[in-house]
Amino acid sequence: MGVRQEASAGRRRLAARPGKAGELDRLLAALSAADATQREAAVARLRVEGARALPHLAALVASKAPAPARAGALSALEGLDDPRTIDLARTALSDADIGVTLAAVAVLRGWLTREAGTQVLDVITATALDKGRDAAVRLAALDALSELPAELVAPVRERAPIDTGAQPALEDPAALRAWLSEHAASAPLSALHAAVSGAREHEQGEPAGRRRDEWTRARGAAHVALAHRGSRVAVYDLRESFDRAHDPLPGDFLAAAARVGDDSCLEPMARAWAEARNEPWWRSRLMESAADIVARLKLTGRNATLKRLRNKWPGFV
Repeated sequence: MGVRQEASAGRRRLAARPGKAGELDRLLAALSAADATQREAAVARLRVEGARALPHLAALVASKAPAPARAGALSALEGLDDPRTIDLARTALSDADIGVTLAAVAVLRGWLTREAGTQVLDVITATALDKGRDAAVRLAALDALSELPAELVAPVRERAPIDTGAQPALEDPAALRAWLSEHAASAPLSALHAAVSGAREHEQGEPAGRRRDEWTRARGAAHVALAHRGSRVAVYDLRESFDRAHDPLPGDFLAAAARVGDDSCLEPMARAWAEARNEPWWRSRLMESAADIVARLKLTGRNATLKRLRNKWPGFV
């Protein structure tokens, strides 16, 4: 039975339970509300409905409903452990509305680490590399790839420069920090990502000394700007920064990691902590940021990463 046939059958079943049917209809209708808060509340409630709402959400995604309603229907499917959502999201990637395609990328993102094959990886990679797509959609796809090991997606990242026309000031670190101070809240995420990669390139080209340190601080400021926008597109650079850290990094790196870092950041942070025996401030802040990551991700003692860290670096987390 297809998703649309299930939607028809589901409506017949729900007709026998008018209370349930009425509530689901109300939530689906709320996805078209003018008030964004009302739409978001409906999305949250529909996620609780789970698989029961899938046929109805699928029908809404495929309909001619307003774009916010279709995007909301896709958002309600995020995290649903039903592989049919993959095909729904893949089809929605062709939608003319950017909000709908961004919601489709978000659904597919959740499958990157769960799928048995490479179907989702292939479509997300193709989206990131498609220069005909809107920069926001390409960046969302690139951001989604941060769920995977850095070495796997590094070639894609190198081939997917995204030019939105809004470029950060990269002539010197002070100019970049000034640009970030003015534009961090409104600049395209691609421009903030360019600030991270541009600062890193300058930093690596400088000998050890004050100028290199200034570029490091500017790169940290760019990381914080991305973190405050909720983007994980540069988590790979945070991870690598802790991995390479022979000296304490500016506090912005810790703040960004606490806000958007994932469990893949914990081991590099633990290594930095273990090597910094004469830096109590740095060690303490590493532990605090790691604890923030653990709390935000709700990792428990059964988590494989935590088990490994506690065996290898007791006292860190």
